[in-house]
Amino acid sequence: MKRKKLSTLALVFGVFGVVLLGSFWLTTPKDTQAACGASTSSCKTCHEVQGSDPVSKKGDWHTQHAFGDFCQACHVGVATETDKAKAHVGVVAKPLAQPGQSCASCHPADAAARVAKYGGAATTSTSTGTNPAEPGASAAGTAPATGTGAVTPSPAATQVPPSANPNFDILDFNKSGKLPWLAWAIVIADILALLVLAVLLWKWKKGLWPWAFAQGKHKNVPFNTLPLEVQDVFTQLLKGDMHTVLALQKILEREHGSLLLQAITTMDENELKSLALLGEKNGKGEN
Repeated sequence: MKRKKLSTLALVFGVFGVVLLGSFWLTTPKDTQAACGASTSSCKTCHEVQGSDPVSKKGDWHTQHAFGDFCQACHVGVATETDKAKAHVGVVAKPLAQPGQSCASCHPADAAARVAKYGGAATTSTSTGTNPAEPGASAAGTAPATGTGAVTPSPAATQVPPSANPNFDILDFNKSGKLPWLAWAIVIADILALLVLAVLLWKWKKGLWPWAFAQGKHKNVPFNTLPLEVQDVFTQLLKGDMHTVLALQKILEREHGSLLLQAITTMDENELKSLALLGEKNGKGEN
């Protein structure tokens, strides 16, 4: 019985511990970092987080704008695709060399000046035939481009609305979507449930369950703390049959049951045989 109760306690605590640890794991806020190929994949996730050809430290523009995740505004492509080949469809590898497909989508009025600032050459109506500079080159030693700088956005650049400002229109999933109050509420509920469970288990151990009052309180005593004689009696009862145990119980429940047992121990063998035969006759008579 004691082993069964300990097994039950271990099972209850084990199940509750798994639930508690699982709730902490589910409710603890984590930084949102989608893996490449996930439904929330983006350019920055693969190139920067996963380290696949990182560009955050290449050139002044990338260094100054490394905080954002708006690569599509300049390089176009399809940032929502999970497949690498599909995500790179329509990619503009050198936006500063093709400002009509990149910069003009967000800065149609002053695209030429912005391109010149970062070492590019805007395509104007009076082209000089000068080869465009490499993207991401340093602005040092570069003179602003001459001309009006009028640039017509290409159809590919319309994937980003002209009204969008990539410097401010940023979705930070680590700041939005969190519900700290809900996480704290779940943690508090777990703690309260643990306290209630501890009280119930303590009452169970003390025998204070509601039905214990109706059945009468039984004091549990460890077997190894009993006297050796009592342990020997219990051992013999466990080895015997149930009829013997029930007979002993009936005798002890009588008003003078203990005196009767003591008297039986003083009888000789003949008296005990006669008493046993008398008991058998009485049993047959009752049947």
